[in-house]
Amino acid sequence: MIHRRKAGRAAAAVLAACLLFSACGPNLFQTQAEERPPVVHADVDFSTLEYTRPDLDALNAKIDTALEQVSAGDKEEETLALYDDILADISELDTMSAIAGIRYNIDLTDEYYEAEELALDEAYTRLDNRMNELTGAILESGYGKAARARWGDGFVERYEVNSKLNSPEIEELSIREQALVSEYQKLSATEYTAERDGEAVTLNDLDLTQESDIALYYAIYEKRNAELGQIYRELVQLRVEIAKKLGYDSYTDYAYDLLGRDFTKEDAAAFSEKVKEYLAPISDAIYNRYYSDIAAAQARTDVTFDDGIPVLEQALKNGGYPAAMSDALTYMLEHNLYSFGGGANKMAAGYTTLLNRYAAPYMFVNTDYYTDPGTLFHEFGHYYNFYLMGETLWNDGNNLDLAEIHSQGLEVLMFDTYEDMYGEDASYIEYAQLMNLVDSVLQGCAEDEFQQAVFEDPDMPLDEMNLLHAQIYQDYMGYPLVYEWVDIHHHFETPFYYVSYATSAVSALELWADALENRDKAMQIYDKLTQYTINVEYLETLKKVGLSDPFSSDCVQRVAQALNDEMQLSGKPGSKAA
Repeated sequence: MIHRRKAGRAAAAVLAACLLFSACGPNLFQTQAEERPPVVHADVDFSTLEYTRPDLDALNAKIDTALEQVSAGDKEEETLALYDDILADISELDTMSAIAGIRYNIDLTDEYYEAEELALDEAYTRLDNRMNELTGAILESGYGKAARARWGDGFVERYEVNSKLNSPEIEELSIREQALVSEYQKLSATEYTAERDGEAVTLNDLDLTQESDIALYYAIYEKRNAELGQIYRELVQLRVEIAKKLGYDSYTDYAYDLLGRDFTKEDAAAFSEKVKEYLAPISDAIYNRYYSDIAAAQARTDVTFDDGIPVLEQALKNGGYPAAMSDALTYMLEHNLYSFGGGANKMAAGYTTLLNRYAAPYMFVNTDYYTDPGTLFHEFGHYYNFYLMGETLWNDGNNLDLAEIHSQGLEVLMFDTYEDMYGEDASYIEYAQLMNLVDSVLQGCAEDEFQQAVFEDPDMPLDEMNLLHAQIYQDYMGYPLVYEWVDIHHHFETPFYYVSYATSAVSALELWADALENRDKAMQIYDKLTQYTINVEYLETLKKVGLSDPFSSDCVQRVAQALNDEMQLSGKPGSKAA
């Protein structure tokens, strides 16, 4: 997944808010790909980067000075130059916040970086509102015409949209929200136990082929759910209050706006119905026909996450990918811009973020949890997207629905490497990944439906939430999932993110189907798609690159048919007998 870090509410769906720029002037605010200067990636090594808390008092003093100058109205050029300087300081704040967050995620017992991350989160929430105030004051002043010419229409439009998504009224609520998220992250790394023959056992100690251990599994998850689920209930109630203070009747509508979506919750619900009709039976058919073969192939393989690195290197050099993708991987490896491996105190997650000041993407994967090369390929799709992104501004936005196609699309294009990695089991491992993608669509829709229902009833007791989740999951996946939803950290950190896995996975499956017929065409589509990095619309971009609108087209049906044909499944897509 992409990690949305310190974007602030005004930068809806920004995944990395600002970079330190070396020069000021009109080019600073040009954000279209064809207008942007070449990206320069800093020659840095993450292991040697120093963390220094930014001087927040000095930053706020600059904003005070700028506001005073706007009020006085006699220092236009000086004020606009100071505004650029403030943006650079916010970039530094965002960069330091990313470093603190990564180091805390590497060791969740590190109280220093935990405190720093929370402190900078709080500062960013307040600064975001101050930047809205300053930007609005400049635009309404005698400097307004010069500011618009300097910043460009896109920057101003983003300010106008995003300023509605934050307010000083919600600052304290936002700070409490982030504290609860941090509490969740720390507690989620806790090993919960149950007792077996007088000894405490964890989930890793269980043999789930034994009925007695299955009972212990549910006992452990019930305890885990009780604690993490209570945090979620508090977050839901807090977030509903935030949305109301901002004038929204529905938190779901607010969250969709915050994520910069150009589709509505109603669009997502209609899409979900198509998914249930056409792809749920396909998931069942794949499972029924191939589960035993897939499980046997997975048991035989000794291919690890780390084994995927040289495979990815060779594929990017020799597989028809843009040269910049190989450059991005080399940059990551040579500059230690990644954290792989596991450990008891490492956050159980995989994400990619950006060290803005350095234009340096960073990949984080706990390989105790994510053990196969597919996760590397997925996250590298995000990494490459950040690598191309270059300098971004305070209110630039990265579209999550497109970003997940970057990652899942690379996963399917890397199927060409499976025979070298897995030998005779390659087809079954590929089928496993296709099954995972189909399940991503189903799960993305299920979790969105679950969240929509919960936020409509924010006082819902936890036991009702668990029952609701079990019922919805049964509808999509064919079996109930009662307690384990609390492990989906997106619910806690970025509400309503999860449906992006569904919309993007459908597009990735369409790309896979295209590659079956014409790989060169699919590669061209992927290359074009990855050039869209910031300040772009999801549905408009799909149209430009040659992918289908999943809401208004028959894309879901066509993907189901392609899966049915290629995997030789019985029955027809949409048939419950499949």
